[in-house]
Amino acid sequence: MKKSEVLICESNFLIKEGIKSVINRNPFFESVQEAVSHDDLEAKLNNRRYDIVTIDYADEPNFGLESLSFIQEIASSTKILVISNEGNKRTIYDVLSRGVNNYVTKNCRDQEIYKALDACVNNEKYYCGKILDIIIDKTFGDDQPESKVTAVLTNREIEIVKLIAQGKMAKEISSILNISIHTIYTHRKNVMKKLDISSPVELITYAISQGIVSL
Repeated sequence: MKKSEVLICESNFLIKEGIKSVINRNPFFESVQEAVSHDDLEAKLNNRRYDIVTIDYADEPNFGLESLSFIQEIASSTKILVISNEGNKRTIYDVLSRGVNNYVTKNCRDQEIYKALDACVNNEKYYCGKILDIIIDKTFGDDQPESKVTAVLTNREIEIVKLIAQGKMAKEISSILNISIHTIYTHRKNVMKKLDISSPVELITYAISQGIVSL
């Protein structure tokens, strides 16, 4: 029986080695290659197809939501297993709404990771206990994520937020808007301060929730 080939997307050396160790101890799976950044992920997927990709989309600035979109666009048959300690419920809801059916945290034991990998192979869903609790809260609970109050952004800031949410990197935005990369980072910093958010993932989620960009 052919082993399922897995691409591990993780920048932290110890965590990456831990995931690889868990995968290689299972005779039905094989960790073929590793990617430590979004650019590395693009290069790997442009040259080869994998059965499963494990990824932490919250591993900024190495990976982000655009990494999930890229995998789904260029390798639609590849199964995605998110292994992340993302704590923002709103962002987790967004990731699940993108069709990610297998999601565990980095605190999970090896048996849960095996179950998630098996679910990928068998075209099933697997969520660890923490993610299931979040799904239940959204479905039956009262702590629905609150919409942020729309802050007043300049037209230039809205342009940059839109391009970031579309998965553009700083050098691409620089070329599109004909402004320096330093200026882009300054605008992004100002936007995040206005919106009282702390990560690019939250910025993308905000853009989607406010209709600046659509999925």
